Amino acid sequence: MNKHLLITLITLFSFQSLFAQLPNGTIAPNFELTDLNSVTHKLYEDYTDLGYTVFIDFSAVWCGPCWSYHTSHALKDVYENHGPLGHPGVNASTTNDVMVFFIEGDENSETCLGGTGCGTQGDWITGTPYPIICTDANSGFGNPASIASTWAISGWPTVYQVCPDRTLQSIGQAQSLYSLVNACLPPPSFNDDARSFMNSSASSGCSSIEPVITIQNYGLNNLTEVTIDVSVNGSPLPSMLFDEYWDNNTNQYEPLNLTTLDMKDVVLNPITDLVNGDVITINVSMPNATVDSDPLNNQLISFVVDLGFNNAYWDGDLSITVSGATNTNAWYLKKVSNNQIIASGWGGVTGATNSFPLEFNECYTLQNVNGGNESYTVTDGATPPQIILQGTVSGPEDFDNFTTGNEVWTGIDNQEMTSISVYPSPAKDKLYVKGKYDYLSIIDLLGKEVLYSRYAESIDVSSLNNGLYLLEIISSDRRYTQKIQMDK
Repeated sequence: MNKHLLITLITLFSFQSLFAQLPNGTIAPNFELTDLNSVTHKLYEDYTDLGYTVFIDFSAVWCGPCWSYHTSHALKDVYENHGPLGHPGVNASTTNDVMVFFIEGDENSETCLGGTGCGTQGDWITGTPYPIICTDANSGFGNPASIASTWAISGWPTVYQVCPDRTLQSIGQAQSLYSLVNACLPPPSFNDDARSFMNSSASSGCSSIEPVITIQNYGLNNLTEVTIDVSVNGSPLPSMLFDEYWDNNTNQYEPLNLTTLDMKDVVLNPITDLVNGDVITINVSMPNATVDSDPLNNQLISFVVDLGFNNAYWDGDLSITVSGATNTNAWYLKKVSNNQIIASGWGGVTGATNSFPLEFNECYTLQNVNGGNESYTVTDGATPPQIILQGTVSGPEDFDNFTTGNEVWTGIDNQEMTSISVYPSPAKDKLYVKGKYDYLSIIDLLGKEVLYSRYAESIDVSSLNNGLYLLEIISSDRRYTQKIQMDK
């Protein structure tokens, strides 16, 4: 059987959930939510795309600090004086450039919001002029409880400012909210203007890096193409013309055609033969084959390669310690092959432990968000402990990576399993595996696991691209492998 290495994570962070705050400067997730008055609100279409700066208070009815911030009336004041003209409770002399939402993200009922039950701090509804969103599944409003995880809420309250360009900032429990509006970019005014953002997985990798960036049309014309240039230590790689994208709905490439403020993620070509300390710079230019009208509004995409400790192989505890942590800092430990969150933590000084499996021959990344010069050290359970990662966290995001070593297989036979049949070949959307087995993996030609499944007769492979793969099936003490082909 495929053995996993069980380790223990020991940290000075407190574990509140498997989510951590969204990095400042990233794109806010869109939503469509219905308030207590049965009015539906769309974040992009109704507000940011029309030039409004949006303040969103994620709170829980039982939360004392949430109640203190709510009753400070900072959100009420900015809504009444600067909210959308004609909305209930907004002054006639409004500047008409701000919107406010209160989202009860802990799935408590409207009754609790009204001041009864759930350990509520009080009546959140009376006297609140801006929309209140209830995420209780039985409320009848149909708002998804997953909104809290989508927005990576790991503590209450979490207050975000979303600018008209759809970027967000966490603002703590700020009081003078309208003063923050000027920090947002002005609305689009040029015909051809493309913006670029570093995606959260852009610098994750161990032996190579496959950057992911986000392109936004900040021009008045539809955006149909951009040129993407990548350099390593100042030496340019071949340019990439981005004018089409893969559409999972149509299962084919579609021409790029972004309307104003629309966005699209771009997976760049893998960058290989890297060493620690290499500097990767990504530049986006030539929107619609013309000179970018405002190149200064592009995010600087440049990062130092840190491939981390190679072939770490433990039989003891993994320890992560952080000094100088604050409530603004958060971190994830992720499995790079599928971006799975293994564990996460939040600022604070409360000790905690968490046990989880690390897989052999895998790449992991420690992602820190909204750092403020915190120092971290990761060591293994050896005597004396061996340092795996070490560094200082600063800026919106910081990545550090390590790999685990090769697994030693014991008692596993590579002989063919005559009791298992796999079809069709080539496959399109479904792969059928008939027979008894424990689990299977599909591995691409670069050795990366792209799909994992426990026993099932029908496996959804619609997310895989065309090409050859290795199918590995584990049953008790035997391993069966064969090539499969995807052809859509």
